[in-house]
Amino acid sequence: MVKLQYDNNQQFKITLPKPIVIAKGWKKGEQLKIEIDDNGNIILKKE
Repeated sequence: MVKLQYDNNQQFKITLPKPIVIAKGWKKGEQLKIEIDDNGNIILKKE
């Protein structure tokens, strides 16, 4: 589970668990595309 955070720059942020990032093969600095499906679920995709 992740926690929604709010920072001093007035932006909401989440931290992805390290095991998920490693399993996806994502690296620091990669661009991720955010989509919302028909059910309102958030989908992250590597661009």
